[in-house]
Amino acid sequence: MRLRALSAGVVALAIAVVAAGCSSSSGGTSAAGSTWKLGSPLTCSGPLASSAGPYCDAVRAWAKSVNASGGINGHRIDLIVKDDAGNPATGLRNVRELVEKDHVIALVGLPPAYTFSAYLKAKKIPAIGIIGNSDYRNPSFFNVGLNPFASVFSVSQETSRVGVRNFGFAYCAESAGCAQSLPIIQAAAGGFGQTTTSVKVSSSAADYTAPCLQLKNAGVQAMLIGAGSDVVLRVLDSCVAQGLKARVAAPAQAIEPNDWLKDRNTEGAIAISGYAPWYDTTIPGIRAFQAGMAKYAPGTETGAAASAAWSIAEVFKGAAQAAHLGDNPTPAQVTQALHGLQGFTADGLLPPLSYPQGAEQNLASSNCYFTFTIKSGAFASVNGGRAECIDQQKLAPFVKLLPAS
Repeated sequence: MRLRALSAGVVALAIAVVAAGCSSSSGGTSAAGSTWKLGSPLTCSGPLASSAGPYCDAVRAWAKSVNASGGINGHRIDLIVKDDAGNPATGLRNVRELVEKDHVIALVGLPPAYTFSAYLKAKKIPAIGIIGNSDYRNPSFFNVGLNPFASVFSVSQETSRVGVRNFGFAYCAESAGCAQSLPIIQAAAGGFGQTTTSVKVSSSAADYTAPCLQLKNAGVQAMLIGAGSDVVLRVLDSCVAQGLKARVAAPAQAIEPNDWLKDRNTEGAIAISGYAPWYDTTIPGIRAFQAGMAKYAPGTETGAAASAAWSIAEVFKGAAQAAHLGDNPTPAQVTQALHGLQGFTADGLLPPLSYPQGAEQNLASSNCYFTFTIKSGAFASVNGGRAECIDQQKLAPFVKLLPAS
């Protein structure tokens, strides 16, 4: 997901509607002591479903794929998915149930908006996924993909490389958390000599004329829209109709492939991802992901969001295999297994991933990103499809702009 704040916690998404509160279990069970219970508190429905929904299908498909191949270390996965429908209060209730009723050993995947950070820290339950800005020092969270600060830095770096000097940031009006990224975005843009114009947009708005004219009058050349995939396209199309000629920049997880390729206004998009491009089947991990989705979630969009969910689940698998987790592992043992990962790539799905002990585990987890664009109506990798890594020292000024959890 992410989506919460530019891929890894930089652009907060809209939060609305009453939660559905539904749950489901994937993977089945076997003899007592041989099944590992994992929880996935996700957003499968509601206003964020266009971007966040594919996570749910992908993580279920992953569990089915793992079980069909004999499990992890011979242990089947009982994956319990709970939908918060975009309601953070429901999300907290779902997590409490997963921990206190279902007794999961870890959480795999996180919703775009959550209120259970302090709860997980107190319970010492490891959560693997895309974390928010304020949680980068929470020892219970294990970020996958770009850390929040590298996410913003990478967008400024890539837009500056194509000559963008005036940058626009349209962020959701529904949540105060959406504006939390603004100071980091302004600082990162300023470091590349860019000016920033920010506007609020509502996911329920029928018209975006006013914010689009504000961006146009400011001379914006590229804009980042912090919202779900469908809202991003509505804002983009509205701005083009107002005469704004600006490239859209986006975290890959905010891109719904079919919709984006159909919209001619996305031509030249600048997309940043902490995960390998989902369409590049020369990568072994991508081939396995595509095959698993085709078999266990046929018809599901296999774009960046689904690939991210699969990659996140593979981090748990990689840690469990490397640590040789046995019967009835505890959350503490899963945590130690995650800290034991060194340069893990999940067969190319991720840049080298490690979680050093200490407060910086998520800042150091990944500063590397892939870039792609839309060219002549098709996705195209930039930089030869190779990941680019950011020196941690360049991110130090941005770390000070947000409080630790």
